[in-house]
Amino acid sequence: MNRQRSSKNSTYQKNKRKAEPLIPGTAVLQILCGILLILNLWLAYSLFLSSNGVLHYRRHGQQVEELEMKTKNLMTENQKLFKQIEDFKNDPAVQERIVRQQLGWARQGELVIEFLPPEK
Repeated sequence: MNRQRSSKNSTYQKNKRKAEPLIPGTAVLQILCGILLILNLWLAYSLFLSSNGVLHYRRHGQQVEELEMKTKNLMTENQKLFKQIEDFKNDPAVQERIVRQQLGWARQGELVIEFLPPEK
């Protein structure tokens, strides 16, 4: 019986067709290379030219530096103004000077002389 099976097996092996690939090997490689090329082109586009690319990132970096400089200048100006406010609150001489300049007030017995700008 073993012999019959082996003879059946050998005839089966002889009659068995080899499976052929649906797509030949070189065609598969060409398709894969095409897909990879398209993916690389898409990646290069998104890396350099898209709204989140390197060029956009650099442009934003320059804007950040400009805004930091403006912020620094505003902070120093703010500190100067706070110092002026503190001086105005605490120093009577500064208060008097401001009142005289802004409102044109004078002490009793003082004479105020105003110079008008020349007419054109």
